[in-house]
Amino acid sequence: MVRQLFLPKEGGGSLRRFLAIRQHLFRDKWNDDRPIRGPITLFDFRRHDDVADVRESLLPATNRRGGIFGGWRVSDDSVIGGFSTSEMKFIEGRETKGETNSNKIAPPFLRWSGTLNTEINRHSHLARNVTRSGFAAIFTPEFPLGAPLGNKYRALEICCRTDGRTYAINLKVESYFPEDMYQGFISGTGQGQNNIADQATNDLADVDDNDTHNTAVDQTDEEEEQILDVREHLKARKKIISSQDPNNHPYHGHPPAGFQRLILPFKDFALTSRGRMRHEQRDLDGSVNIESIGFTLMDGKDGDFCFDLVSLRAVNIMGGEVVGTKEDDTREEELIASFQRKKKKDPEDEL
Repeated sequence: MVRQLFLPKEGGGSLRRFLAIRQHLFRDKWNDDRPIRGPITLFDFRRHDDVADVRESLLPATNRRGGIFGGWRVSDDSVIGGFSTSEMKFIEGRETKGETNSNKIAPPFLRWSGTLNTEINRHSHLARNVTRSGFAAIFTPEFPLGAPLGNKYRALEICCRTDGRTYAINLKVESYFPEDMYQGFISGTGQGQNNIADQATNDLADVDDNDTHNTAVDQTDEEEEQILDVREHLKARKKIISSQDPNNHPYHGHPPAGFQRLILPFKDFALTSRGRMRHEQRDLDGSVNIESIGFTLMDGKDGDFCFDLVSLRAVNIMGGEVVGTKEDDTREEELIASFQRKKKKDPEDEL
């Protein structure tokens, strides 16, 4: 009974969640000697344990195994007598081995949907002095003792598909004040395209000062032709490397086919308490220890909503791109080396 509580045979559970984060951090500490580390996965519904956790959360309350740390859950203004409704549903993925057509591949995801209603319940207004209504929220399972990211990661990556409405992202972090919540906002296009926030690029990208200097130099036609050849070569090489990048895979990629990638720098999260902005702000750019993550819809617009979530990762940004894992760097170096070997064998080969 106790073993099933902490290490359920179906997979998932708070202990596995605790171990997964710390094993990843420990492995990166000793194996990844780069000054900027690659991403760390917080939740991903392409992983067996995360799927097991959400399946457990969808069971009737009487059939759940319980435990100290809760699972996925939804909430809305019905707790204060409001009329909004929300629910979550797990959508199975579809992966065909050897298939690269994104139309035949669909990753698994968690769908959070419902209806927002800003009407204030008259009885709630009289009995509880409720003056605002119209919200819905979804919360991830808690990390036992938190996810100690420290200052090694600069942003939160969200692979999702939205309806274009504005959603709040809530980070519950370790703090001396239990009511503190760091909050950011996303507004997706709902078109499944790969988006990296411009603010993330501007704040986190490393810019080479040498690239900002423009020098006027007279060039001959032959030199211009050589430059064009080099550019075409680099473009072709980048295209081939990109095609073999696992982050661009329609199922395993970040984002997968049909979804978008949104990135929020930790420094842009605002400190709130009980839904209101704190007068004294503390930047979330130091020792980050995430206890849980939540999404809230409270844009004041009545109507249906739908939010599909695939994964959450803590990432670093360099040059406007997410820093990959050390394995990604090794793979790119191998591809570049193969280009160089091919060039030596056939120097007249044009790409």
